[in-house]
Amino acid sequence: MVRGAQCFTVRDFMSDADQVFETLKKIKKIGYACVQAGAPHFMTDADMQTALTDAGLYTCTAYGSYEKMLADPAEIEDTAERAAVYKTDLVGIGTLPADQRESEDGYKRFAEGMNKIAAGLKKGGCKLIYHPHALEFFSLGGGRHGMEILLNETDPEGVMFSLDTHWLASGGVCPVKWIHKAKGRMPMIHFKDYAIVGGGETIETVKKVFAEVGEGNIDWPLVVKACRDTGVQTAVVEQDVCKGDPFDSLAISYKNMEKFKV
Repeated sequence: MVRGAQCFTVRDFMSDADQVFETLKKIKKIGYACVQAGAPHFMTDADMQTALTDAGLYTCTAYGSYEKMLADPAEIEDTAERAAVYKTDLVGIGTLPADQRESEDGYKRFAEGMNKIAAGLKKGGCKLIYHPHALEFFSLGGGRHGMEILLNETDPEGVMFSLDTHWLASGGVCPVKWIHKAKGRMPMIHFKDYAIVGGGETIETVKKVFAEVGEGNIDWPLVVKACRDTGVQTAVVEQDVCKGDPFDSLAISYKNMEKFKV
């Protein structure tokens, strides 16, 4: 698998064009081959692509607005053109709208919307890719949850997923089982660990944190094997919150990924 880094991890170090380039170079120096990053508001997509190329990196996804693409086919065409600038065929979107997160009908409507956008993106040679968190495992009763609807009621050729090891654990499901469930529809996965730390005042308020790969409780050998068995191509480290320097966190995750033979 290719090792990548999600630039959300180092978002505080991307405030201007010079800092973006320095940050990308630091990521490359750690050893990562690719990133997930869109152009900041002060850069064009072409400028961002130039910065990536100069740093020796590439981005594995482009980004689009779910709401805008759903409302306007021209927005889908523009987004596919943006993906072409980054030389990728994967278009990511943000989390499903808040009013659709806690009902079966909401998840069905979101799945329908993703299918509509994916059909338009296909014309531009692209696929839609969605990154779930824990909220998509909202319990619908009877052991059912929203994520099953998103997986089962979307086009298997046009809608891909980028599951996340931490959020799978946080959602109360088995990461390995879900990696297998998404077989053939997950070109990339997000890697971050799930650690339990001190500080809770009662046993009911135990604290969990985002952790570097290999520094928490996730069974990484089993996760890595499942990724290999299901054809995952890219493992992207994303640590939403770091206890110290985020570049140090990325380096720790990278070193441990080497240990786990990612």
